[in-house]
Amino acid sequence: MSWARDFLERYLRIPSVSAQGTGVREAVGLLLETFWELGCEARVIETAGNPVVYAEKKTSGASKTLLVYNHYDVQPPEPFEEWISPPWVPTERGGRLYARGVADNKANLAVRLGALKALGDGLPVNLKFTVEGEEEVGSPSLAGFVEKNRSLLAADACLWETGGKDEQGRPDIICGVKGILHAEAVFRGPARDLHSSVGVAVPSPAWNLAHALAGLRAPDGVVTLPHFYDRARRPDEADLAALRAMPYDEEARKKLYGIEGFVGGLSGEDLKEALVFKPTININGLSGGYQGPGSKTVLPKEVRVKFDVRMVPDQEPAEVEAALRAYLARFGAELVDVHGYPPARTPVDSAVVKAAVDSAREAYGKEPWILPLMPASGPMYVYRALAPCVSFGSGHPGTNIHAPNENVIVADLDPAEAHFGAFLRRLSACL
Repeated sequence: MSWARDFLERYLRIPSVSAQGTGVREAVGLLLETFWELGCEARVIETAGNPVVYAEKKTSGASKTLLVYNHYDVQPPEPFEEWISPPWVPTERGGRLYARGVADNKANLAVRLGALKALGDGLPVNLKFTVEGEEEVGSPSLAGFVEKNRSLLAADACLWETGGKDEQGRPDIICGVKGILHAEAVFRGPARDLHSSVGVAVPSPAWNLAHALAGLRAPDGVVTLPHFYDRARRPDEADLAALRAMPYDEEARKKLYGIEGFVGGLSGEDLKEALVFKPTININGLSGGYQGPGSKTVLPKEVRVKFDVRMVPDQEPAEVEAALRAYLARFGAELVDVHGYPPARTPVDSAVVKAAVDSAREAYGKEPWILPLMPASGPMYVYRALAPCVSFGSGHPGTNIHAPNENVIVADLDPAEAHFGAFLRRLSACL
């Protein structure tokens, strides 16, 4: 077993679920011990929430510094009954390693540390690692951590936490992330649940919710919230070239997702542009009224909807929140539990992206492809303010991130480790 695989399996046995407050200090302890073992100066930096593990390794004569971001917290494992093997017992099956957090994001840190061990004192650049513990709950303490430690985190470039390959094994190079705004809307009506017979005359919060949601997004996926697209930046020529070169196996994805087609019949270049450069509003869950067996004819006093907004440059969370509050107020709804962060990206033709592309070609022996903006979100904006960011990793399309039976392909770990090592060498020459 390789050093990285051994570390990864120990790391995966720790149930570091930030949403449930478990395993945090245990994960921090393992990380500290591991960084010390690798010859790094490492310490715990407390925040308003979960701590950050900071580690640094300097190289004599190196003039460039790479800042590396990862997170040790993972999603809750529920529902347990859908796991084939226990989520906290890393299990290899059919060439894949299954465990909660293996793809998001523990394997990516493991292969980076594996490369660090292999390079030993032969590092071509200085390295700074930050591993936070609140990414899966919106990173509420990260901006404050960065603001207090800007000089400590100074670097020439930043490697973000995620990435992988497509169905044909071609590695992706990610240049940015969409922003996100999460919120819950509460629709209230009568002082208590009422007999549904009075629904002909008494306002129903359930119907208000339905009408409000219907007015937010059309069946073809176009968001109808006023002025929603006003600040959405259009892709430039370099972005469009990357988009044209971006592979996307529509039939494989439809099979993977278990769907017949995409929203509004999207296909081809329009589908890729929507995934990468278009913002949207998603419904995450609905609750309220009677949900038990049989029937109960009731007009509920309160219903709720959880939703998220995925934003692109140059949309601002505060502006989107204000627009949503104004819109939902027309239906008597209150917006609660609002949190999120803006999008962030690095130009596709930047030096750090070129270093990532060239090193991926070297490590995988295949032509990589560039993803200008990842459809998912992360708090990259606070690190992008420090240095240009790029992202790559050990994932694949069927990792089941945030779902039962999360996994990575074992054979992908070695090339992912080699990619990081090659990136360090090329980075020292290009910056």
